[in-house]
Amino acid sequence: MIPKETIEDIRNRSDIVAVVSEYVALKKRGRNYLGLCPFHSEKTASFTVSPEKQLFHCFGCGEGGNIFAFLMKIEDIGFAEAVAELGGKLGLSVGKPSAASITSSEKDKLYSVMLLAAKFFRSNLEAENGQPARDYLEQRKIGAEASKHFGLGYASANWDDLFKHLIGRGVSPELIERAGLTLPREGKDGFYDRFRNRLMFPVLDVRGRVIAFSGRSLDNSEPKYLNSPDTPIYRKGDTIFGLNLAKDEIKKNKAVILVEGNLDVVSSSQAGFANVAAPLGTALTIAQCKLMARYTDTIVLAFDADAAGVAAAERSAEIIRSQAMKVKVVSFTGAKDPDELIRNDGAVAFKAATLQALPYLEFKIRRLLKKFNLGEIEARSQALRETAKLLAAEPDAYAQKEYAALAAGLLKIEPETLSAEIKRQGYYSRESKDLRRVTEKPGSRLEAAEKKLIALAAETEGTLAALKGELSAEDFTGTEARKIAAIMFAQDLAGGDIAHQVLEKLADEAARNYLTSAILSENLEMPADLLRDCIAVVKSESSKSRIAALKTALREAEQGHDAEKSAELISALKNEIY
Repeated sequence: MIPKETIEDIRNRSDIVAVVSEYVALKKRGRNYLGLCPFHSEKTASFTVSPEKQLFHCFGCGEGGNIFAFLMKIEDIGFAEAVAELGGKLGLSVGKPSAASITSSEKDKLYSVMLLAAKFFRSNLEAENGQPARDYLEQRKIGAEASKHFGLGYASANWDDLFKHLIGRGVSPELIERAGLTLPREGKDGFYDRFRNRLMFPVLDVRGRVIAFSGRSLDNSEPKYLNSPDTPIYRKGDTIFGLNLAKDEIKKNKAVILVEGNLDVVSSSQAGFANVAAPLGTALTIAQCKLMARYTDTIVLAFDADAAGVAAAERSAEIIRSQAMKVKVVSFTGAKDPDELIRNDGAVAFKAATLQALPYLEFKIRRLLKKFNLGEIEARSQALRETAKLLAAEPDAYAQKEYAALAAGLLKIEPETLSAEIKRQGYYSRESKDLRRVTEKPGSRLEAAEKKLIALAAETEGTLAALKGELSAEDFTGTEARKIAAIMFAQDLAGGDIAHQVLEKLADEAARNYLTSAILSENLEMPADLLRDCIAVVKSESSKSRIAALKTALREAEQGHDAEKSAELISALKNEIY
């Protein structure tokens, strides 16, 4: 167990804004900071971080807590590990979880196995039998420094070299299979290696842990790239290759260059582009966008130049835009991908291509118009309608107007003509959206009063003491409010931050989220008479509930002809009413 004093010291000395900023792009708004929530998909920032309270709360999905809670959720780690990690950032020595607890974690075992495999593949590359992989790297002009930087390795052509190596290190066959490194032999006992005769790319998470592998065939066998299957520590759709090495440069450049292949990442990095990453051969996912959004709000797509690459860029751009991120698209000729462009024409050519990347709507408009013979009136008319349909979906009025002017110039028509068609295309869709618009139902007066009182009680010991003199936990009707009040009123919370003490004692996640919401959404500088009004509302509603309960009990007593019980309930009812 980590001492309570150590936990409080780390929490008090940590800066929640600095820690959250490593994962979320935050902007200052008044006394707080706002950003897009990393825990759910949203277009409008509702994720709030308070440097004053050292708390976070998302008013979209309801997630909230302190700095430990944030780190636990974002990194999927336990409380002790979160404390130890934050302590390490402060230069404080914190006892790690015991060896026994580490051994009991399947994830920790898998991380260890994957690291052993990465070291084995790396040693193979450097050994005599690694010549086929070294020849391939030389052919692709990948130097020793870049190879070492990315931890590249080699899986031999033999059936079970890795399996035998890991068994010799004491790893069980079942664990090796769960790590996705082996497959069971068909019709007989035993296992064989999943990766054979391949150049191996270790896939690391943003914390630098090996979680998977991607193997490039060296003998033209299919598939050309073989990826690890999903495991308890790896989901392909949640992972970005190279992001662990690129994240600092991405923040510095305020953009990530996203390429299709692993070799594109290695080649680009070797050429000096350190903010490059790739989505592991899968269609870009929302989870991957949210992962990159921790470090930037701008993605530059430098996918392959063939038709499939352009189509993938379009699909990816739509997903990126759905996450309220900016996207640009690189176009290049004379090479099929960034790796080939750099090898043929050098880093200068790739840099020029990225600098000339077009904002997605411009790229989309120019690509759309290429489909039509604009010399023909009928084709130009159809191009006008298609372009208007595209721009009608653009929610930003200024962007819509500017891109309409650009498209009108390319179509050689008056901007007003295109604007009229955009209005016509967008009219009915806007009408339906207006009809579907709903207004959030405001909370009741009692709910508002309870929330304000909970927030005030968490503010100072004096306010909490005053509320204890007026109310009990049972006076709160809301489930979460009552759970919080029970801890606040029953325990001695003196000598520390009340909110953080309560958060650490609350076992119910809904109650923790309620507390952070109350603290970060309520105006705590309210006049004394408003405080009294809130107390009066809670008292009044609590009294109404007691009166209703007494009346129900009285009816039951009278129906049962229990005179003694009836007299007792009448007396209690009079006391409550008068």
